[in-house]
Amino acid sequence: MRDMTQGSALRHLYRYALPLLLGNWFQMGYNAVDSIIVGRFIGKDALAAVGIASPVMNLIILAITGLCLGAGVVMSEFFGAKDWKSLRMQFATTMLSGAITPYLPH
Repeated sequence: MRDMTQGSALRHLYRYALPLLLGNWFQMGYNAVDSIIVGRFIGKDALAAVGIASPVMNLIILAITGLCLGAGVVMSEFFGAKDWKSLRMQFATTMLSGAITPYLPH
């Protein structure tokens, strides 16, 4: 565990943001490689389908990211207050919500 309330704020921000940036770069790389492979080996129609599906996939990824960040904020407040019982409850609720959500009816 790292206490981000002590030390250089810039260093903490850098160490926090670096994995997020890397994740975004890998996602963009995946999308580019996906488009190249689909365009070369499957055809124009499949490439058009990938192009149409990409914004929808990005919206879903952004929504999930937003929900995770929101849960992280709540858990950070409990961690900062050293309210371990509420932190465990929030963590369990977040994990349970993430596990159940994909199985909800559309």
